[in-house]
Amino acid sequence: MEALNEVKLVTLHKGHVFYQFQSEETYLSNLMLFIRCGLENNQHILVIESMRNISKVRNRMKRILNEEQQSSIYLVDNFDYYFLNGDFNTENILKHFKKDISIIKKQNPSIRTWTHVEWTSSEPDATILNEFESTSDDYVIQEGLLSVCAYSKNSLSPVLKETLEKVHNYVMTDEELCLSMMYGK
Repeated sequence: MEALNEVKLVTLHKGHVFYQFQSEETYLSNLMLFIRCGLENNQHILVIESMRNISKVRNRMKRILNEEQQSSIYLVDNFDYYFLNGDFNTENILKHFKKDISIIKKQNPSIRTWTHVEWTSSEPDATILNEFESTSDDYVIQEGLLSVCAYSKNSLSPVLKETLEKVHNYVMTDEELCLSMMYGK
């Protein structure tokens, strides 16, 4: 699969993006494009990624970015967000996220975020996921962030997919980025 159209991601500077990915290789390419675009815009980038992908992301960063650029990227294990205090505890996740954002803002007030969202249960409750992403959407809007929330397509039921499209103003796949037709705000 070919990566996302670069022009669309380059021109996007703020918003809440639901990324439903299918190909891991394309996912990683899109993440690196997101990072590169952020660096070109003099932004710092918070990447909340799964442990299985962190080393892959670090290796790619080392190949294409210099040390100064790498110092603008904060790569953290998504376990600390989604599993440490119980599976998908909205209050703790957002508290952790806001804390990390405030620390990064001391370095640079212009930030973008990329989050690989996962859970341990077979499927999260749609109401809890809606609450989490709706609260996140409010925060992203308030802070003027560009924030991508990436979910594996294989982990999403039709109900969860619809829930996510309602609380993100953009929808992204491995190949496309467009406005959400279901966004509720």
